[in-house]
Amino acid sequence: MIEVPAVIGADGARPLPVAPVPAIHAGLIAHVTAYEELALAAAVHGGRERVFEAMLAHPLIGQYDQADRLTDLLLSENKDFLAWT
Repeated sequence: MIEVPAVIGADGARPLPVAPVPAIHAGLIAHVTAYEELALAAAVHGGRERVFEAMLAHPLIGQYDQADRLTDLLLSENKDFLAWT
């Protein structure tokens, strides 16, 4: 999903032109999108490996040991809500 300026009329919303996203921001958007897709797969299908991959892909984590520890913590703290653990 993106947010852009738009004109709202009787025929619905009509997006207004916007400048291209600078490369530095496009990279971050792509990185976060990859994380979100992996997190969604983990939420829908379960499994520690899926959760770990999502954590590892998150742009603020991105380190194997940190992702591993955070995965264990996340699963431990939420075990009562996870049918697949």
